Amino acid sequence: MITLRPTTAADLDFVLAAEQTDENAQYVRQWSRDRHWQACEQADERHWIIWDEATQRRVGYVIVLGVQDPDQSVLIKRIVITEKGKGYGRATLEQVLSKAFLEFAAHRVWLDVMAHNERARHLYRSLGLVEEGLLREAVKTSAGFASMWLMSMLRSEFMARSASLESVPSP
Repeated sequence: MITLRPTTAADLDFVLAAEQTDENAQYVRQWSRDRHWQACEQADERHWIIWDEATQRRVGYVIVLGVQDPDQSVLIKRIVITEKGKGYGRATLEQVLSKAFLEFAAHRVWLDVMAHNERARHLYRSLGLVEEGLLREAVKTSAGFASMWLMSMLRSEFMARSASLESVPSP
């Protein structure tokens, strides 16, 4: 359904526009073009375009930090989807978790999510991420301070989940 491909300089207008939409800006901190490009060039960071194979279109982007972290702790910094409700977020997160645990040898994958972003929190929980704690009023927004949930998955949880999914017979 989707592919994660490295973001190029030609993608940066799309990336900036995607995070600035009203639907996404309330959940995503705004980065400059230069900061996005740094993430594309840093060895410890990955910046990917989410590409819909069927439509041959960009449908979002994802940023992952700490792929060379000595503690093997990978941060999913940002997932931005431009077309909600079509399964792109789930498919992206599944691929990112697989890459983190299987390609980058992560022990732990974590993220933080705005407390009022119920849609994202529901998705993360459904894929096995665990809420570790609430970062109270940790982010200053135009509406005041917002709290964020810290969520994570350990390698052992990912492997157990993957094994249980493989043992389910196909219909």
